[in-house]
Amino acid sequence: MQNHNNAPFPFMQLPPELRDMVYENLLEDPHYPPPRPCPETRSPSWLSSMAQIGSSTDAKTAGHKSNFLFLANKQIYAEYMDLMCKKTTFYMTVAPHNYTPLDPSAEEEKDIWQISPEVLKKIKRCEIKLVTTSTMLDMSDPRTMKSEEWNLARQMRRQLSEIENISELKLNVKAIGDPLWSPLWVWYHATEALREMGSSSVHENDCRKSTVADDKVKSVASSHSAPSGPQFSLITLALDMWSPGENYLMRDPANNNQWAWWCLKGHCVGRVGTEHPVRQFCSWLYDCPTCSPEDIGGD
Repeated sequence: MQNHNNAPFPFMQLPPELRDMVYENLLEDPHYPPPRPCPETRSPSWLSSMAQIGSSTDAKTAGHKSNFLFLANKQIYAEYMDLMCKKTTFYMTVAPHNYTPLDPSAEEEKDIWQISPEVLKKIKRCEIKLVTTSTMLDMSDPRTMKSEEWNLARQMRRQLSEIENISELKLNVKAIGDPLWSPLWVWYHATEALREMGSSSVHENDCRKSTVADDKVKSVASSHSAPSGPQFSLITLALDMWSPGENYLMRDPANNNQWAWWCLKGHCVGRVGTEHPVRQFCSWLYDCPTCSPEDIGGD
């Protein structure tokens, strides 16, 4: 018997707990910016058929093409976004394809990620991937560069300062190869510019969008203050090619959550103090006093 009742389903009359169960079936980890589509490749028809068969058997990992439900009204959108901030991990990338260098003539600098401050305030877990080239450091000689004055890091700190209730914040720094620069400089300046973010000393210029007038009156003393914002708990380093396996920086609960270097087998290599000179950085990047050198990249 055909049902002629065309009345819409009274979704908003469901209890909030049941609506949340519906939203959870549509949750996905958000990416900012969205991943770029892979280029289409031509393949034999039999390969296309096999690919379609494989994709149909793995529907759970295929991802949702569109969540048009959230265009229904503002309440549904707000409820979904609130649940997404609580239950998913936000992946935020800074890379050459989505980073615009600071324009001195602009009245106000642009945000790196197109994400509202209201959403940032609610994020619980976030992983940031910083894909950096030597030109993004805005410095001809990295040896004379001061990490705390790096424009890109300052822009990141300013926008991330909106985050209030996060429980896990990680950073991965990926250095793009350069025949003239060692990737060590990219790793070092990124680590030094961001590892103290969220300390008790507030960098006032990081908490609001900079203008040309701000840059003219900004003092050297304020640039050495620690930036505001949430605290990173883990910093990992990577190359755009094969590497022997770099040690990583993680906060040590046994030492008041201060930064320490750890090898790939979980041994504490050394504790980072207020000063972290580049010579010490290079020494702890691959060495481990507990492991033998040939075992650092072991099974």
